[in-house]
Amino acid sequence: MTAPKLFLAAAATAAALFAPAQAEAAAMLGSTSCSTSDLSVTATSCSGFYSGNLDSGRSSSLNDSAAIVNALLGTSYTGSTLPILESLPSLSGKNINFNTALYGQTLIAVHVGAAKGQSTGVGYQGTAFYLFDAGNLKGGLDTFTFNRAGLSNARLFATGVPTPAVPEPGTWMLLLVGFGFVGAVMRRRNRRPAQSLGFRADHLDARAAVVS
Repeated sequence: MTAPKLFLAAAATAAALFAPAQAEAAAMLGSTSCSTSDLSVTATSCSGFYSGNLDSGRSSSLNDSAAIVNALLGTSYTGSTLPILESLPSLSGKNINFNTALYGQTLIAVHVGAAKGQSTGVGYQGTAFYLFDAGNLKGGLDTFTFNRAGLSNARLFATGVPTPAVPEPGTWMLLLVGFGFVGAVMRRRNRRPAQSLGFRADHLDARAAVVS
């Protein structure tokens, strides 16, 4: 091989070695859009449906999920740092019930099968992400429903913590009245010994006067 050809071959090899790696393809949106009314708890926003099962656990799915979660929450997770609080791998029907108590801002992903021929089906394997307010129910939000056909699995990425209940105005009034009553009783008890001693002294003076 001549020198020019050797040089060109070496240059091509070096270019291949040091060229930046091609980025993985991002999640592809399908033809069906999610809706904030897909859940029985009204979502504040949603993203999807993306083609395929992004709850699969594959590295590419985790990277795609992290990018979508970041867009919804304003975070900066990667596929390796994305928090997965709980996964429900085998679902059917309409109910979603995480063991984790849900409070406040909550983010989940739901994967569905095609459910072809059903009016509420997506028509292909797809995944959608939903951000909603789970409220501050005692014990947390338990079961809620998914209003589309083909429910397959769900994943929980974020939820809040319970906040202390603020007493109603009527409760504050009862507390104030109660404190006032306790204070009055305590003041009366503090005055009673002095009054009792005063009565006894007057009584002794009267008896002394009679005797004399």
